[in-house]
Amino acid sequence: MKRFNEDFKSKLYDTIEDIENNSLVEIVAIIKSKSGIYRDVSLWFAIAVMFVASSFFMFSPIIFDVYMIYVFSFLIFILAYLFSEFFKKLKRLFIKDKRMTRNIDIYARAIFQKGGIRFTQEKIGVLIYVSLFEKKIKLIGDRGAFTLVPNELWREMKKDFNSIFDKDDVPAAFIKELQKTKEIFAEFILPIENDINELPDDLEVEL
Repeated sequence: MKRFNEDFKSKLYDTIEDIENNSLVEIVAIIKSKSGIYRDVSLWFAIAVMFVASSFFMFSPIIFDVYMIYVFSFLIFILAYLFSEFFKKLKRLFIKDKRMTRNIDIYARAIFQKGGIRFTQEKIGVLIYVSLFEKKIKLIGDRGAFTLVPNELWREMKKDFNSIFDKDDVPAAFIKELQKTKEIFAEFILPIENDINELPDDLEVEL
């Protein structure tokens, strides 16, 4: 989350304001470090490492004291657990994509509901939910926005947004993809006079 600093937030809010000034759409972008705890993954990883270590102690030609086997097995379990929790890339390898996708979908929909994004007058709220650990982005458009913008463009936006995790500078890539949506929303969700910003750009939702 360090790269998503105040400078990024300033660019984010300016970009959202520019999009909303040229369209009736109401955009909320929320970035979270993760959408699940996944402690069970670290637990099973630690158990597996401890089992391998214990097997080595038991069947090694070197004779180890029983007390030492017990203590070292316990320490190895703790270290393996912490290692899995600290090195996120390793931990992600043991989590099924289906599980991560489900967690993101649950979190995004909960934020869409609890954050009041579904309560805009014209039903044109759009949530862009970014989950960094899972490296996935979920787009949810209220029925007004979803109906006005063609399905193929929603699919294209989703694909483009999720491609940012292949870039070196993820925050900059996100801003670039967000800027690209300006033309789409301006074309299909036309602005009106005296439009009121119904959703705060810096919306925070705690679940």
